[in-house]
Amino acid sequence: MGAVVAMLHAGVRCAFPAQQVLFAGAGPAPRRGACLWGDDGLEGAATRAAARHVRVSTGGGERVIPCAGPKLVELDRQHVWPLPELLGEILGMPHIIGVAEIDGALHWLIDARRLPAAGPEAARLAAPPEPFQR
Repeated sequence: MGAVVAMLHAGVRCAFPAQQVLFAGAGPAPRRGACLWGDDGLEGAATRAAARHVRVSTGGGERVIPCAGPKLVELDRQHVWPLPELLGEILGMPHIIGVAEIDGALHWLIDARRLPAAGPEAARLAAPPEPFQR
């Protein structure tokens, strides 16, 4: 699969493809960050609890994601499992495209291109998910 940036976001392990991460910054996000898990109530908590942040390139522009412990990791295909289409529909979060084992722990794989531009509905996506390619 290649390199990913693994992190803890709002208490949940996740990872972005490294080519989608534009910047990893020390300290809290310079502005209120997005919450990947779709709960507006979690958005503020995720931002306050984060010691670091990453800026990712999305289909709607750049987004700031508050996080803890971002690190660059090389990922083998054998440690990646695509999310079944039905589960993706049930979750209602098309930016979650799979699961990966990183350092012995499972992480949600996130496709930042599926995140919307900033705004009131920033954590929710309207676009249907595309099939995951291994």
